[in-house]
Amino acid sequence: MEFWGAEVKVGEIVKVDNKESDVCIHLSQVALGESKKDKPSEPVVVYLKVGEQKFVVGTLNKEKFPQIALDLVVEKEFELSHTSKNASVHFCGYKTSVADEYPLCS
Repeated sequence: MEFWGAEVKVGEIVKVDNKESDVCIHLSQVALGESKKDKPSEPVVVYLKVGEQKFVVGTLNKEKFPQIALDLVVEKEFELSHTSKNASVHFCGYKTSVADEYPLCS
């Protein structure tokens, strides 16, 4: 098991290319970073795109929901993005062997 994390800055998309065929990435948390401006809370929609399918992971809010616990396992290349115009969004989790942790994925 190995820690994994990525920061998605304002207006960017982060492409995660998992080249290790026997490894899954387990996304376990997403959180808002510090805001560039001290503006009222904006809802921030967080996305995960796998192949041609784009999924809403959740909606963050600085005041009410600054972080969300996840339990998502991805073994392919994927993209992370969000709608914030004022703050980065941080994703974290861990890499794990498909055979050890998720025998049904292999």
